[in-house]
Amino acid sequence: MKRIVYILFSVLLLGIVGCSKIDYEISDAYEQADITGITIYAVSDNPVNIIESFEIDTENAIVRAFVPEDTDLTHLRLVLTLSSGATVSPALGGFRDLSSPLEFVVTSPNGIKQIAWQVIVSVTPAV
Repeated sequence: MKRIVYILFSVLLLGIVGCSKIDYEISDAYEQADITGITIYAVSDNPVNIIESFEIDTENAIVRAFVPEDTDLTHLRLVLTLSSGATVSPALGGFRDLSSPLEFVVTSPNGIKQIAWQVIVSVTPAV
């Protein structure tokens, strides 16, 4: 009799556990790999953002920034703002030559999504 009760209890327990459904929702934020902002500093004692304007094309993964006409593009400090928890490669830091387009790979917090972004810096033409 104990054996039958044990078997029935086991079948009932397996039925309950097998039918339970746990849904885990993963926030969209864990799959974001975007550049959301850009700051550029020139060499000086008092660093100031020198960007006059910028545009972010998320569809084509391109960031375009415009700096004043007399800016030396070969020695600027670049700072990128990323979607929450995302990482960028190569790592930022120090001064860079921004006279030609640069490519950065932004990886989502969950590591699944990687987007190759192009950063293009141009001088604003004199009006």
